[in-house]
Amino acid sequence: MNTLTMATGQHERSFVTYARVLAAQILYLTPFFWLLELAQNQLFRAIQGEWGWVYPASPYRWFSFSSLMLWAGAVWLLWTLHYCWFQPKHVRFGWRVAYGTAFTWCGEWLGGFVADKVLGTPLQVWPGSPLVYVSFGAVFFWVSNVLVYHLLTMNAVEVAPKD
Repeated sequence: MNTLTMATGQHERSFVTYARVLAAQILYLTPFFWLLELAQNQLFRAIQGEWGWVYPASPYRWFSFSSLMLWAGAVWLLWTLHYCWFQPKHVRFGWRVAYGTAFTWCGEWLGGFVADKVLGTPLQVWPGSPLVYVSFGAVFFWVSNVLVYHLLTMNAVEVAPKD
């Protein structure tokens, strides 16, 4: 899609569609993924005997309401990838999962780094991980998150229109 040759009205409609769907996805999917994260951390603890990631600034330690912002960012990233790259280029499902996982995994590290180094309060910390803000084991969780995102937005509920 070449935006330079599109009519003005069509370009505006595309941005309006993008923004409308993004707002709906952030509103509905951010809390869902936050609750999924809590379940994943509980599962990690049940299997490993310790929390997979902790929130040093949170009084609860194993979860934080502040992580909702990271989830909103993850939803934004996945929707932007779909709308601007995956859908127009007809990227195959396996590659969508691979790219989505890589970008969100790196985004988790970047979000933790920015929270710690720029804002002065570490958001999430993975104990024992050399990367501090994310672990290589988190790739499994991000694969599952990207799959759930795809199933929720493309298969179960039409939250991603095809225009």
